[in-house]
Amino acid sequence: MNKYYYTLIKKENNENTYLSTYTYEEKKSKFICYIYSISNEQEAISLIEQTKKSNKQARHVVYIYSYKENNNVNIRFSDNGEPQGTGTKAIYENLQKDNLTNICVIIVRYFGGILLGAGPLLRAYFKAYKEAKDKCVIDKIYNYTNLKFIIKYSNYDIVNSVINEYKQNNVIKNISSNFNDNIEISLDIREDELNDFKNKIFKYIIT
Repeated sequence: MNKYYYTLIKKENNENTYLSTYTYEEKKSKFICYIYSISNEQEAISLIEQTKKSNKQARHVVYIYSYKENNNVNIRFSDNGEPQGTGTKAIYENLQKDNLTNICVIIVRYFGGILLGAGPLLRAYFKAYKEAKDKCVIDKIYNYTNLKFIIKYSNYDIVNSVINEYKQNNVIKNISSNFNDNIEISLDIREDELNDFKNKIFKYIIT
């Protein structure tokens, strides 16, 4: 059985680059969490660097990011000087439990002058993350596979109609066509919909 992974998306369309943000205060310390959507490690690194530059007065910039590459999930994190396990441990466990990936979580801490202790510190970081996460929508990540086939010109309209039906729900993407003696079509389709799609267009394919 295939293991499904999930990601976070915005609840509402807005112009913010981040998916959501939340600020939690504990004994005068501020924990500002930002959650971003990413597709690779370089995007996460760039976001972390930008956040550090924008928050030079912050005591800590804690981060954890997860990205899916070639069906493997990679997770990187840093507590940025906080006691080991207090910044990202609970967040890491939550990502694992919910199979969440393709996100970057950055939590900026402005120290309020009062030491919190390991337990309250861990809970503060997790609270900031959890509240920001709850402002997002969880969305399933599907695996896509490439499909190529050839059809006659006389069958183009009906095959294109089927493709558009699947395209509307983002089941099919990255469509390209070459018009030669016949029509060569290449597209990426969700693996879980592949057999159903093939059955609908099978009689029109030139083998």
